[in-house]
Amino acid sequence: MFGDACEKAMRFTRPVITSTREYDGTVKCSCGAFIVLNDDGWILTAGHIFDSFVAHKEHGKKIKEIEEQNSHKGISDRNRPKLKIDPSWLTNHSFWWGWDGVRLNEVFVDRKIDIAVGRLQPFDRKWITEYPTIKDPLKMRPGTSLCKLGFPFSQINATFDEKANNFRLADKTLPLPLFPLEGMHTRNIMHGKSMDNTIDILYVETSSPGLRGQSGGPIFDKDCNICGIQLRTNHMPLDFKAEATVDGRKVVENQFLNLGVGLHAKTIVDVLRKRNIEFTMEGDSGYRIIS
Repeated sequence: MFGDACEKAMRFTRPVITSTREYDGTVKCSCGAFIVLNDDGWILTAGHIFDSFVAHKEHGKKIKEIEEQNSHKGISDRNRPKLKIDPSWLTNHSFWWGWDGVRLNEVFVDRKIDIAVGRLQPFDRKWITEYPTIKDPLKMRPGTSLCKLGFPFSQINATFDEKANNFRLADKTLPLPLFPLEGMHTRNIMHGKSMDNTIDILYVETSSPGLRGQSGGPIFDKDCNICGIQLRTNHMPLDFKAEATVDGRKVVENQFLNLGVGLHAKTIVDVLRKRNIEFTMEGDSGYRIIS
């Protein structure tokens, strides 16, 4: 059902790799996805992709404060132990936006909505051969089959080059394989207002979970119309328990249904229009979303 749609979505869906180094030298990598919206290089992704960047800035300030306090200890403080720095605080941070040498500028993040937009620079229009069409929100219906696309199950490792002051991805890390996952549009979920209180937050729920590496990636129908972007997974209790015998012992576990949650096309359209970012939408009618 989604073969043709996936082929189209793969042309405008790219990975974003986040690399961090902690104070004790530990290097970690994670991956998300983003959609290239137009030939000016504007992209759409999940707002929580930037959480580590915010943490890096906060940790840098704390590290500097502690180092300054420790270096200015007076004679009366010589018996007082030095303040310790959390070994997990981030000292270095980097995004890799789908191509070498590309940065994301003009970034806007609304963490309450969980959306981020920005502009890739430099951007070569030859990189993307097809751009997405956003689904008319009025035509989205629970019961419709949808597909998610992203970059889960990828082993991403990096090292930090002290002399060059940058991260280096391990050999053969790229290209990352895309992975589609189907599900049904189950419900629309209202979730209040944006940070500036001007935009209604609407989520689209799917009957399959979102996978690590799919955050910020597209949720689309069989015609590749974008119905949302993947954000998180909710674990809904089923109010019954299953018993199993493990090593001769009975184990009782609560059962849950894992449901994907994405940002609904209506909220995406409202944010893009407010930011004056060009995009293509199926139709041009007004909005009346029924949860």
